[in-house]
Amino acid sequence: MEKKVIGVTRAPTIQSVGQAYQEHVFFNYRGLGRQANPAILASYAPAQNVAPAGTQPSTGARAHSGFECVTLLLQGQLEARDSAGHAHTLAAGDVLWSGAGRGLLCEQRHGADLAREGGTLELINFWINLPAACKATDPHCQHLDAASLPELPLPGDAGSMRVIAGEWQEQLGPAETVTPLQLWDLRLRAGRSVKLPLPLRWYGLLLVLQGRVRLSFWQQAIDARQLVLLDGGGDELAIEADHDTRAVLLCSQPLDEPIVGADALVLNTEEQLAQAQRDVQSGAFGTLPDVA
Repeated sequence: MEKKVIGVTRAPTIQSVGQAYQEHVFFNYRGLGRQANPAILASYAPAQNVAPAGTQPSTGARAHSGFECVTLLLQGQLEARDSAGHAHTLAAGDVLWSGAGRGLLCEQRHGADLAREGGTLELINFWINLPAACKATDPHCQHLDAASLPELPLPGDAGSMRVIAGEWQEQLGPAETVTPLQLWDLRLRAGRSVKLPLPLRWYGLLLVLQGRVRLSFWQQAIDARQLVLLDGGGDELAIEADHDTRAVLLCSQPLDEPIVGADALVLNTEEQLAQAQRDVQSGAFGTLPDVA
């Protein structure tokens, strides 16, 4: 049985993330994320031109707690660092899976080559909520370079899939996840269709980046910069591509736990949130040294 579409969201007004880039935030934990939990935020920074500069524009330091931030860099170069000592340079096609745990400071900025030479920057961010039992764990980080992500053909010459997390046709994605989920990067060929098996009772999110697709139980075509929420019923998704399409599919086991948050601090109770805010103020989240 196919999963049904609960709704389709068009890209909201674009907003700046520090000086680094502009993005559409499709939802966060105050809205749709409460239903899609553990997927509590989805944002997309569409392809944007970067002029050569003498500095590396930054998002600024931001306090994170209680979730994992998953960054898919589609174009460009991005440097990411945190107060736990993790520092990585992402190239196009790379994925960074950063778990804040009990709390840290994070920053993203243009890579040195991108800042010097200019180019195009495009990326996706997902926030994956940590279960209550894992919110106080130490921060962790995985840098998955593009070469480590298996790319497999879809049946019927329908396109290809990069398996970031989860499994496709007995091929496991390299991402180690706290909660069970599938994260697939899809390229679909115009005029072809494919059925993708997905776990029963798991919610799904399909973010269309380029092209146009059609889904069962939804009358209108779904265009670029639209996000689809799929319900937990059914165990497969049928997709038909009108045009060559790129999309990202996230499907996760529901996390039925309360969410109390402020900015990028995501906890379960008001008391925990208040303590996290005190920890930020006291410097318990660490520091990010100034960068020349």
